[in-house]
Amino acid sequence: MPRYKLIIEYLGTAYSGWQKQPNAVTVEETIESALERITGEPVDIIGQGRTDSGVHAEAQTAHVDFPEPIDKDELLYALVGVLPKDVAVWDMEKVSLDFHARFDATYRRYRYCIARRPRPLFKDTTTTEFRELDIEAMNYCADLIEGTHNFDSFTKPDNQNPSSECEVSHSTLEESEGTLIYRIQANRFVRHLVRRLVGTMLQVGLGKRPVEEFEDMLLNPSKHKNGHGAPAMGLILEKVGYKKV
Repeated sequence: MPRYKLIIEYLGTAYSGWQKQPNAVTVEETIESALERITGEPVDIIGQGRTDSGVHAEAQTAHVDFPEPIDKDELLYALVGVLPKDVAVWDMEKVSLDFHARFDATYRRYRYCIARRPRPLFKDTTTTEFRELDIEAMNYCADLIEGTHNFDSFTKPDNQNPSSECEVSHSTLEESEGTLIYRIQANRFVRHLVRRLVGTMLQVGLGKRPVEEFEDMLLNPSKHKNGHGAPAMGLILEKVGYKKV
């Protein structure tokens, strides 16, 4: 039974996240339905992790097993005709049977985009903030995030991931062509982490919270400190890294 790694891009606006759930349209279910329509067999795909409702992806990864080898080029072409226009499987490769999209991932990288002027072409993948921001203070917060931390102050309870510790290897804030872009890379992410980091940094930038409060939330974590969440629409899963395939 051959195994294939999938690379998936989607606009998450119309979906209740990646993971299948009752009475909701999700990306995972949409792709499985398309594959079953093409192959005539039920298909179960395993993603590297979930994304929340309204969150987008440039390179979500997953793996899938088929009963027999397939022509990947023919399958990719068929998927273009079957999938909705806001979901695309744009690459796939045969991998070893012990490859696992979730457990073999060594890092995940996200970016969050904040429009600083009207950006009609990017309205579905950016949030907006036209007020003056203290970028220096926000950069200080972004620098603090690098390293291994308990992110209890910036997440919601999650029975599937009881530990809030993540090892952040990259955390930067930069402005390009009217858009403020926050990038973060870590070995793992806990629920709502990136959105709450960004939302709380924005509050610092707007003068609604002092830098010292952000620092305290990070260095003295508590689920009672409640980081402020930014809208889902600005968040994009940019890349998932692996040592082996």
